[in-house]
Amino acid sequence: MTTEQQYATALYKLVSVQPNEATTYLTNLQKLLTAKGHQRLTSRILSEFEKILVKEKRLTQYAVVTPEAEQTRVLLELYRSLVMTS
Repeated sequence: MTTEQQYATALYKLVSVQPNEATTYLTNLQKLLTAKGHQRLTSRILSEFEKILVKEKRLTQYAVVTPEAEQTRVLLELYRSLVMTS
């Protein structure tokens, strides 16, 4: 895991627990990066953060079972049971 990913993951965990403190976390992160001389990481950290947000959105989207997906699952299960008995 790269430094940018570590910062983004930590930021995501903090923001997901207390979303109304997001601006404070970003300000503190910017101060920390400035103190360490890592200002150039800011844009990469934010892009990694966006990747995490997209990943979480997609995971929740794909976790939802649609009626079509359930019907396909049932049909495949029936097909497999028919094939196994033949």
